[in-house]
Amino acid sequence: MRIGSSDELPNPDPRVALHTLLLTEHEPAVAKPLIDDAAARGIDVHWYHDGAAALLAVGAELPTLVVLAAKTAAVSSEIVVAAIRARSTIPILVGAFASDSTNERRALAAGATAVVKRPYDIATIAAFAGLSSPADAPDFVLAAGPLRVDRLAHAVWLHGRELALSHREFELLAYLLEQNGRIVGQEMISQAVWGHSTETNTVAVHVKRLREKLGTDPQHGQIIRTIRGLGYGLAPSLYQPEVPIQP
Repeated sequence: MRIGSSDELPNPDPRVALHTLLLTEHEPAVAKPLIDDAAARGIDVHWYHDGAAALLAVGAELPTLVVLAAKTAAVSSEIVVAAIRARSTIPILVGAFASDSTNERRALAAGATAVVKRPYDIATIAAFAGLSSPADAPDFVLAAGPLRVDRLAHAVWLHGRELALSHREFELLAYLLEQNGRIVGQEMISQAVWGHSTETNTVAVHVKRLREKLGTDPQHGQIIRTIRGLGYGLAPSLYQPEVPIQP
C-alpha cells in the first residue's frame, strides 16, 4: 500500500501497474477497510487524500483502476476524471455521498465508468477491472417482467423504453429488483441506498418520484407497491412469465 499527499510525487514509471487500485478518499474509516479487502485479493492500493495527489500519481504510474470519492479536496473529482480519461480507458469508479449527487453526475459526464456506494464493496470494484471470480461478481443486469436495469450502463428500460432516473432513484429501483418481490422496510432501504439512516420521509419521497416515472403498467399495475407498516416491494407479477395482453 502507498499513502500519498499532493506534496508527494511517485517515482515515474510509464508502465501500467499489475492489479493496482488508485484510491482518492479523505476518510480513513472508509479507505482502510477497502485497502484490507483489496490486499486479500492481491490488489495493491495507492491511497491519496485529495484530487491533486491523485492526478500526480496517475501521471507517473497508470493503475489498473481508479476509485475516487465524489467530493475531493484541492482538485474536483470531475477534473480528475476528465484528466485520466483523456489518456486512458481504465475503469474510474466514483464513490457516492448521501447528501449530494451533483458531483457524481459531473464525474459521470466527464467520463467516469460508474457510481458506486460508499463504504466500498471490494467485490463490486474488482468486477469492473475483471479481477473477481464468477462466484462473487455482482449481477450487473437485473430484469423482471418488462423492467431491465443495467448497473454498468447506469440505464433503466421499461418495455424497451429508456427511463431518465436520478442516481438515488436508480439505486432504489435496483435494490428493490434484487429483493425478488419481497417487502423491505424503510431502514433497510436507507442503509442499502444511502449507506445510513435517513429522515422519515426521504425514502417515501424517492419512492413517490420513482413510481411517477415508472407509471402504471397495463399488466402489472403499480410496479412499486406499498404495504402499510411494512415497507415497499415490486409487484410480484413482475417475476412471473409474461402473459400477452388481449386487444
